Amino acid sequence: MNVSIRKIDNYNLPELEEAIKEFFRSLGSQRLKRAKRIIIKPNLLGAFAPERAVTTHPMVVEAIVRYFLERNKEVVIADSNGGSTSIETVWQKCGYSELADKYPVKLVNLSTYGLKAVYRNGFDLKLSKMLYESGVLINVAKLKTHSLMAFTGAIKNLYGLIPGMIKSEYHKNFPDTNRFGQLLNAVYQEARPRVVYNIIDGIQGMDGAGPSAGRLRNFSLLLGSASASCLDYYASRLMGFKIDDIPYLFDALHADGILPSRIQIPSSFLHHRLEDVDIKVVKLHKDILRFVPASARILLKKLLDYYPIITERCLSCGVCVKSCPVKAITYRPDSHAIQNSASGNTGSQSSRTAPARPFINKDKCIKCMCCHELCPHNAIDIHKSFVSRFVV
Repeated sequence: MNVSIRKIDNYNLPELEEAIKEFFRSLGSQRLKRAKRIIIKPNLLGAFAPERAVTTHPMVVEAIVRYFLERNKEVVIADSNGGSTSIETVWQKCGYSELADKYPVKLVNLSTYGLKAVYRNGFDLKLSKMLYESGVLINVAKLKTHSLMAFTGAIKNLYGLIPGMIKSEYHKNFPDTNRFGQLLNAVYQEARPRVVYNIIDGIQGMDGAGPSAGRLRNFSLLLGSASASCLDYYASRLMGFKIDDIPYLFDALHADGILPSRIQIPSSFLHHRLEDVDIKVVKLHKDILRFVPASARILLKKLLDYYPIITERCLSCGVCVKSCPVKAITYRPDSHAIQNSASGNTGSQSSRTAPARPFINKDKCIKCMCCHELCPHNAIDIHKSFVSRFVV
């Protein structure tokens, strides 16, 4: 199985178009040629501007759109964002409304398209009907770290095929990293027959505390493959991950019948590695707990505790409150207003006008990091225990 790679430093449309043509030419798929309708599934995590490197850059999708329009295909761009923000706001903020105004393409909200219930790998899945009604699906992901799964690429991007807030319910039901990884693999195996090609936008990506609050990086790479597991294996390897750092990756490769040693890449990238990529934050717990006896894990987990906290950057937009799958986040008055109220100054101007602020109940929190992932203002940090601060 092949992974195609192009070094591209900037979002330049002619250069992107050339790369996309090369990727699809190497695929040589008759199914792609015969298809009348193409579904493009980008990573539209939330309402983030393209320069934040949280979502798939619209110019990458534009190059794909132009490729298929030139071949007289019907083109649909479809996704279901991760939180409570309206999909119209997400289209607009991420640059896709402008794309739809420029070209004869449809923007489809998978949350309202209807769903189909299927059983796969021990999981009851609810996926968008569009997956089953599409001609072919082009999966266009983003190269980033991920606070729950360590890495997010092509396979994790298919999680967006689950409509709306059902995604949050799955986080609630499967908070354990390994179990959630098995869920992702089940979604991938169900979607795989309909995904013809996978692309990862790594021209700009993210390391550190991804997938939305990490450090923006210029990785200068566009990667593609007919196999999502191959693509994720090589892309994560470029960032410094090992195969067992990604909870779902070994199982995905095994199910696809792929040996990592058999994956072919361009010879010019055989020894290529991305420099100074911060993956320590997302690897910490897996790396340490792997070598600890079960009897000591409870104590060690307490020593290495982490949880999300809402900072003073919060604008009280309410996205975290609406998106929390276990309702662990609620509004409470600003602390300044609480102090005034406690001192009897309930009629003061500060008490009357202080905004309600979100508050995280640590006892209810399952550490799925949905709030951290979806906050449009980068206002939620991950608090680490005293020991964790020195280990990382």
